Amino acid sequence: MQIEAAVFGPYATNCYFVWEDPGQALLIDAGFLPGGIARTAKERSLEVCAILITHGHGDHIIGAEQLRKAFACPLYYPEGDLPLATGSFIGESYEAPQPTKLLRGGEHLSLGGMEIDVLYVPGHSPGHIAYRIGDDLFSGDCLFRGGIGRFDLEGSDEVALQRSLAQLVALGDDVRVHPGHGPATTIGRERRENPFLQV
Repeated sequence: MQIEAAVFGPYATNCYFVWEDPGQALLIDAGFLPGGIARTAKERSLEVCAILITHGHGDHIIGAEQLRKAFACPLYYPEGDLPLATGSFIGESYEAPQPTKLLRGGEHLSLGGMEIDVLYVPGHSPGHIAYRIGDDLFSGDCLFRGGIGRFDLEGSDEVALQRSLAQLVALGDDVRVHPGHGPATTIGRERRENPFLQV
């Protein structure tokens, strides 16, 4: 499996291209500069077959609807974060996502020749989900290298986030973590070194 992170926008938001076959690539999160995301796909000769959203904060979804149309592919979106898709973020207007399928967590998806488990990890946002593909976890803004998601935003919940983090730690040390911002890490590294997990 191939994974390539592309970083866009003022919050340095990661979006990920994931593929076994470049003709069936997944795009995980679709934030700022959808034109740049589309250009990256073209430069890598990737055909996006599905867009998967981890949560509904604007820096992860601004480009989702535009790219859904451009790639003519389904859009998977966390049901609990539908109220966050207002079409406006930090004064910038965008097309609100029109999901093809809503996810609650617990689903198993077969897309692009890959098997994907959907994990419900609320706290940073009410409906936040993460995607596990084998030993690779796309954690959105739940878990970062050396940090965790904010829980002082509207709809966030510190207690729920702590439960979600415990769920992720239980996946095992060898699981590679690809967060919504910043560099990749592993569950083992975060369990040992992340100050927010030292309880």
